[in-house]
Amino acid sequence: LSVLDKTERLADERLARNPRDTDALYWAGVSHVTRALIDLTLLKARMDALGEAKKARKLHAQLLSIDPNFTDAYLVLGMYDYIVGSLPWYMKVVASLIGYSGNKERGIEEVKRVSVEGKWAREDARSYLGILYYREQRYAEALEVLRSLAQSYPGNYVVQQEMARVHKAQGDWRAAAEVYDAIVANHDNGAAGYAEIPLAKTLFQAGEVWESQGSAQQALRRYERAGKLGDNNIYALRAELAAADICVRLNRRAEAVRKYQRVAAAIPDSREGKVARQALKKLGENAG
Repeated sequence: LSVLDKTERLADERLARNPRDTDALYWAGVSHVTRALIDLTLLKARMDALGEAKKARKLHAQLLSIDPNFTDAYLVLGMYDYIVGSLPWYMKVVASLIGYSGNKERGIEEVKRVSVEGKWAREDARSYLGILYYREQRYAEALEVLRSLAQSYPGNYVVQQEMARVHKAQGDWRAAAEVYDAIVANHDNGAAGYAEIPLAKTLFQAGEVWESQGSAQQALRRYERAGKLGDNNIYALRAELAAADICVRLNRRAEAVRKYQRVAAAIPDSREGKVARQALKKLGENAG
């Protein structure tokens, strides 16, 4: 927040000397849209976020009226247009009454333009474009963007996670499993950027997609590895619970009971803990 304060102060000083200073207009707009993201995601202050986004849009619209070739400014306009254009019809009516309007398709095209022609915001635009395509169920286009990002940033496992999410949305379990397994393999092989991945979560997700395609043994191996990664890790315990369910189906009762008891003891008041106790009751066992 102190950095944003400094950015706005410097931008205001430059704009006081020259209201047509395009760099100052651009970074002032960036500071406001960053505040909007903080308000929306961290503070859950939706109206404050909308107000900050409107300030950012006004600054970047002013910038484009001075220099239509300042392509980076279209990212804020594009995201604003998309978000407001995506509101339910009844909220659009309210938004229009207080001066907000947008167009979803125009927003996507504006973000796409920055992803190709931008300078400062080109990589941000590529990331946002992948998200927007996913939201619009334009999965082939989302994967194209994500594969491009993966080539540019091979050490960024989050891009790989997003690719797996798109595959799952398409029901392509095999492709999703291959992506999750590749993330784990990169971690095991010491690839740059993969040392600190959320390993238990990734293994759990890999187990889910293997199970979804009917490969119980493949799923069980991943669940059991995740389950060994720590009692306080929620994904390790979810993996343990999923492994127990598979063990029941495979008639490996003793293993299933141990796994259920571990989950029930570790997180007794959670949804997972309650499910584990119910499973133990059904098997005629206690929580241990």
